[in-house]
Amino acid sequence: MKYFIVLLRSLPWLLAVLLLLVLVANVSAFGKARYWLSLAPQFFAIAALAIALTPIVLTGGIDLSVGSTAVLSSVLVGVVFRDLGAPIGVALIAGVLGGLCCGLFNGLLVNLGVLPLVATLATRELFRGLALALSGDNPVTQFPPELNALWVRPLLGLPVSLWGLIVLWLIAYAVVHHTWPGRMLLALGDNSEAARFAALPVRRLQLGIYAASGLVAGLCGVGLVLKYGAAKADAEQSLELLAIACVVMGGIRITGGAGHLGGTLVGILTVCALLAGLSAAASTWRDTLTGAVLIAVAVLGEAAARWAAVLEARSYRPPTESSP
Repeated sequence: MKYFIVLLRSLPWLLAVLLLLVLVANVSAFGKARYWLSLAPQFFAIAALAIALTPIVLTGGIDLSVGSTAVLSSVLVGVVFRDLGAPIGVALIAGVLGGLCCGLFNGLLVNLGVLPLVATLATRELFRGLALALSGDNPVTQFPPELNALWVRPLLGLPVSLWGLIVLWLIAYAVVHHTWPGRMLLALGDNSEAARFAALPVRRLQLGIYAASGLVAGLCGVGLVLKYGAAKADAEQSLELLAIACVVMGGIRITGGAGHLGGTLVGILTVCALLAGLSAAASTWRDTLTGAVLIAVAVLGEAAARWAAVLEARSYRPPTESSP
């Protein structure tokens, strides 16, 4: 019974692994290591935001504004570079700091008692609107051409963007699974009221994870500038939804309290492989198939988690008092 419960709790990411194997077996390009390396610059923003969202989802929260934050950060880079005439290095730093400020703003709203879903849904539209207002009708395109070359340039045999993802994942893994703030995140997601009664620094934890999410979104904004060589306010319309899909596909419970960064990694590989494998299909059917797969995994995963909880409760045997 114990092993069956563990299997049920692991079902979402096991389904993700199975789907990934099916894709690899049916798409010939996935058999080449060079093709996998080429996906890193293409899907950097999705993967990075999925890693940043994992600690938030572990607490039972959500951040629907990360895509808009990334776009706003890219536009800030363009505005500082084009309109203020600042050096490109200063403009890139301004974009990252802009993302950090957006994350802090989200954290403050959550600390004030606004539901994360409501707060970040509102700021999603706010940040996207600010990006449109700042950029105007025309995107910024006059960036130095060497920026795009830097984005795809290999470093020790791997693209720079892939090294960034590796470092980001290792930092997130170390913080979430090997530090006391990480254990507090899991406790907060498992039972927020108990976490408050246990005197955990809930407000500081929430502010920290949303600030970190904004910081990563700012880095993704810089990545968008390097990838496209332009800053466009209407870019990456479904970025946050794909990042959340990676988290869900990796077995992170959307209600919080359970999950692992290893599962997020599996989810990232699966979603990116799914998007790449369906790239030849018409865009409408690609989105339809991707959404159908994610719904199936989410529903099966939640059903398996509830079934596992029921079986665990039934198999529980309270300790009996030993006679003196």
